[in-house]
Amino acid sequence: MNWIAIISVLCVFIGAPMIVFGFIYFSRKGKREVEMLKYRRDIMALELEKEEVRLKLIEAENRKYDRLIDDSGRR
Repeated sequence: MNWIAIISVLCVFIGAPMIVFGFIYFSRKGKREVEMLKYRRDIMALELEKEEVRLKLIEAENRKYDRLIDDSGRR
């Protein structure tokens, strides 16, 4: 048997497509990971904004209670 011919046929029909499709698969996988990280970054930014709004609301409520305490102390 001609082993070189068998190996070359296997490389052409199995090895080369595996390399090409493996490259395509891993490049798409990398793009998906980057996209997931972008979404995660956006979610974190929205959560930070939500916490800032909540903090402003608490500060406004504290000012309201401070005014009520000051007004009741003056009477």
